[in-house]
Amino acid sequence: MKPFSFIIPSRNNLSYLKMCYNSIRKNAGYIHEICFADDASTDGTWEWLEGISEKDNLVKIYRNVGPEREGLTILYDFLVENVATTDRLFFFHSDMYLMPDAMEEIDKYLKNGVVVSLTRVEPPLHPAGPEKIVMDFGLEPEELKEQELLNWFDTDYTWEQETTEGVFAPWAITRDDFESVGGHDKLFRPQSKEDSDIFNRLHLNGVKFIQTWEGLVYHMTCRGSRFNPMAGGGVGKDSPEWIHTTTKNMRNFIRKWGTMVQHDQFMKPIVSPVYS
Repeated sequence: MKPFSFIIPSRNNLSYLKMCYNSIRKNAGYIHEICFADDASTDGTWEWLEGISEKDNLVKIYRNVGPEREGLTILYDFLVENVATTDRLFFFHSDMYLMPDAMEEIDKYLKNGVVVSLTRVEPPLHPAGPEKIVMDFGLEPEELKEQELLNWFDTDYTWEQETTEGVFAPWAITRDDFESVGGHDKLFRPQSKEDSDIFNRLHLNGVKFIQTWEGLVYHMTCRGSRFNPMAGGGVGKDSPEWIHTTTKNMRNFIRKWGTMVQHDQFMKPIVSPVYS
């Protein structure tokens, strides 16, 4: 398999970041590059990243010294342009646990003109939907029932379809396709709706979306800002920071696209015509 570059910004998410890193190395080995960006964290993230990068030569790190954060919208693209060295990019969140064989499933489908997403297994913090699996294997890294999760995947997990047509994090793309739409739009900094915007542009550019149901990730959800306790949130509690940014960027999205975010049941973008 050709290596991927994991693209992972993080801010004050150290316990999740450790879980994320350990799952990648445990379940995907040491062939893939992991590009981390510390976004002005104050919880010891940078010191931990420095230590890991000294031991693992495929870990590449960048630090926004702050005090203001850059956000996902900026740091995703900074990592792609200045840190990542491969032509296959995997946009991943720090609150995700990568399951075994997931990278082989992405490798099966990824090529120019195709974006590949893993299927998310999530605890019951959000409404259920046909694009994900709702099961509770822990809400925090300290509570992760790792062996129970792996046993379920090995012995009990089945799927009705190998793939559906939709897109959501984590998602993989070739560098050529990412650059063909100019990356993320800075209008949506620091974060919120930046993913829906780039998915719309990829859709209009003719890219096909594939979600594999044979490759999974366990996602604790929204720990970057929305449920981040260091931003004033908590498990299931919206932070004031997230409320502000999502409100601002929903306005920006409507101004740009003429509608709110639209997608079908499997999260494939729906882009309505915009009239003068």
